[in-house]
Amino acid sequence: MRAVYAKGRLVSLEIGPGLLREPPGRVAAGVAEAVDAAFRQARADGGDAGLVEPLALARELRAVQAGLDARMARVTATIEASVRTGGGVPALDFGELFGPLIDVLETIGRVPDDDVRGMSGGPVGAVCAPGPRLVSLSVPARVLHGGVGQVEARVVSAVNAALADLEAGLRRRREEAGAGPERITARVEELRELGMARMRAYVRGMAGLMAGIRT
Repeated sequence: MRAVYAKGRLVSLEIGPGLLREPPGRVAAGVAEAVDAAFRQARADGGDAGLVEPLALARELRAVQAGLDARMARVTATIEASVRTGGGVPALDFGELFGPLIDVLETIGRVPDDDVRGMSGGPVGAVCAPGPRLVSLSVPARVLHGGVGQVEARVVSAVNAALADLEAGLRRRREEAGAGPERITARVEELRELGMARMRAYVRGMAGLMAGIRT
């Protein structure tokens, strides 16, 4: 048995024909194990966009900011030691650029979502939790009578419906906490514009510094 999960959805499921001779509960358990294994593999590979952990990303951005701050401090100190200027040496405040985005990521990461569940209706029932994880899967006997192809198709459909319902639930939870997609998108756009403005100001400042040195 083999399940493939990518880009937030269960792509395919392959079931050995012999499994359908087992009782429905055993079939459902075997299929659930394969689906959850695909979920775990995606988390281990880190290849699914939906698996980005906001707090981990915030920590990485803090480390990047610290490295850039240290590098800017060295550049500024080198320029100050090499030339005499009438004013200060321009510098970029990376905290101003990274800080708001880190705040947004930490806001998202602090929103409790362990209790959110996504569920599917229909003859095959699936329940998914954040991660994602497959909490439960039910495959009634009447579905098994339809053959391997029908079981595979209905399980894939049910799991994906539960994943879609989970995504909707997580979105609602984050919007209630003030960390919805619209707010995040607006903040990222603000930071992009601020970053461009600060970079232009830095370039102008460095150009003015170099002009003063030449004269």
